[in-house]
Amino acid sequence: MPKKVILQLATTIDGYIADEHGSVDWIDATVGFDLDWGFDQFMSSIDTIVMGATSYRDALKLSPTFPYAEKDNYILTHQDKTDLPKRHFINGSVVELVKKLRQGSGKGIWIFGGGSVIQPLIEADLIDEYQLFTAPVILGKGVPLFGQRTKPLLLQLKSTTVFGPGVMVTYERKKTTDSN
Repeated sequence: MPKKVILQLATTIDGYIADEHGSVDWIDATVGFDLDWGFDQFMSSIDTIVMGATSYRDALKLSPTFPYAEKDNYILTHQDKTDLPKRHFINGSVVELVKKLRQGSGKGIWIFGGGSVIQPLIEADLIDEYQLFTAPVILGKGVPLFGQRTKPLLLQLKSTTVFGPGVMVTYERKKTTDSN
């Protein structure tokens, strides 16, 4: 059975994952980075993280040490970087990377961000579960979670949970039958 690929992130009511400058300061301004929205439980369900270079740089700012050092991290970058323990710098297709990673054994794969990592995976229908924490803010412009699609992506609601002033909504890829 392939590893589950999970997109979990915060989004605004109007569907942005960052403001027009790439900042996520709106999270701290609305719900706070210290809000417990089930993150520890989520982290125990994954062993692999896929992220872009900007998300990696942002993660490095979260604490004095890399906060995801105990997980296998794959960082998509166009720069030639030397791997570090549990940090693999990849210059290639995120779609091919995730196809390969999901065939391994272990826990789930967290798609951490950003847009250039997320969009190809959505288009290739490689995300099994969408865990979207919606913060009570409307930006009006910024980095959209969903770009233009060539075909609809059907999802089914799995759960909703209120955390502080926001809500975590979890969707699964809609199961279809061959008889349709």
